[in-house]
Amino acid sequence: MKKTASLAMAAVFALSVAGTALAAPANPFVDVPAQHWAYGAVNKLVKAGIVSGYGDGTYKGDRTLTRYEMATVVAKAMANSEKADAETKAVLDKLQAEFATELNNLGVRVDNLEKNASTIKFTGDARIRYQQNPSGGDSSAVNNTSSNFQERVRLNLTADIADNLKFIGRIEAQNESNQRAANSNTRESRTDSLTYDRAEFLYSNGNFSASVGRILPTLGEGLIWDGSSSNGAPIDGTYLTYNFDNKIKLSAGYGDLDANNKFDVSTNAFFADLRAKVSNNVNLTAAYMKPNNVTVAGGLNGAAVPYNYKWFSYGFDAKLGPNFTLIGEGIRNNAADLPADAQKTGWWTRLKYKDINVANPGTFAVYVDYLKVGNWAVDPAGWGHTLNVAGGDYIGGNGAKGWGLGLQYVYAKNADLEFRYYDLEPYDSSKSGFDNYKKSYSVITNFRF
Repeated sequence: MKKTASLAMAAVFALSVAGTALAAPANPFVDVPAQHWAYGAVNKLVKAGIVSGYGDGTYKGDRTLTRYEMATVVAKAMANSEKADAETKAVLDKLQAEFATELNNLGVRVDNLEKNASTIKFTGDARIRYQQNPSGGDSSAVNNTSSNFQERVRLNLTADIADNLKFIGRIEAQNESNQRAANSNTRESRTDSLTYDRAEFLYSNGNFSASVGRILPTLGEGLIWDGSSSNGAPIDGTYLTYNFDNKIKLSAGYGDLDANNKFDVSTNAFFADLRAKVSNNVNLTAAYMKPNNVTVAGGLNGAAVPYNYKWFSYGFDAKLGPNFTLIGEGIRNNAADLPADAQKTGWWTRLKYKDINVANPGTFAVYVDYLKVGNWAVDPAGWGHTLNVAGGDYIGGNGAKGWGLGLQYVYAKNADLEFRYYDLEPYDSSKSGFDNYKKSYSVITNFRF
């Protein structure tokens, strides 16, 4: 404390005498006689407005200053910092760091400290989810219910590395318990290893940005790939974006779609996204993705199948007045060498009423979905898409069509409850050999911190 006090006095004294000669006023304090060795210095500090003493007219020079009194001295020195030379400014920087909390409580903005302080910020979320029949399945099968509980915790971190460079990361741990597969009465649990599903270096300069690392892009409205949803899947690669006057945004990238080891095989792809702002309430989207054609364990009962996709999508999102939002997107798989009877197209739409604000308990949202996607229109095994359900039973399988309902409610600050229900059937029942998938339910509670 003595060293800190000496720094403070040195700084403020240097500022009080910098560039000008100060005339000594009459004795300002009754306990500082004219013959005292510090009389001249104290008078200069008073003249500079750095110190003012106590209400009883005393200076109390032998009394130890509190941290708040020291912070007041530092604050007054900061107000005169334009007079300071380089050495004095260096002293002030140290004092600002030392008394940052007290200065903040005094309402003093410490710009230099803010600039030099660590920029790492941590946030997180946790989810508990019960699912019944999340992947559908033939409703006529014996013991036809599949279910599980999932517990997930994610830690997010961001850090400003330089003026135009930022790091964004996310670490995830997930557990599945009381899991029962369809056509089985056996229950089991599974704990995933601690993983990171985002490790992105983001460079931004004006209208241009570039990401490299483990990234979470969203293409179009999300039927091809959605990195922002709860099912969001990462890509190991790079992504470049240019924003044309905030009206048209063009992005393109290249990377491995199997960053989360869903298939345990590198699935490199080129992908692109185009967004056009038609009005303040309407956006149009178009997207493209072409993975390399590898063999993955995504067929019936985990059978090896070709990952044969070449996706195009086109969509929109629109605000319909203050409370309604409408989203729609169509998709087509133009890959070569698909089966002759492949169902290549699909579409999905959502009408949403209101929206939640996790900081505002009592807010809610209700939405209705309709989807109709062929057996080769989306990836029902990798789950990179935005759908709340698989969109079919396996790659090249039976596709899906039908409707769903969702309800979200914020019951406490940073905590919400969500319910989902889907009633689906195969894209073409005559081809599939059965009429309905098992009805899908989910109950989810989310926490943010």
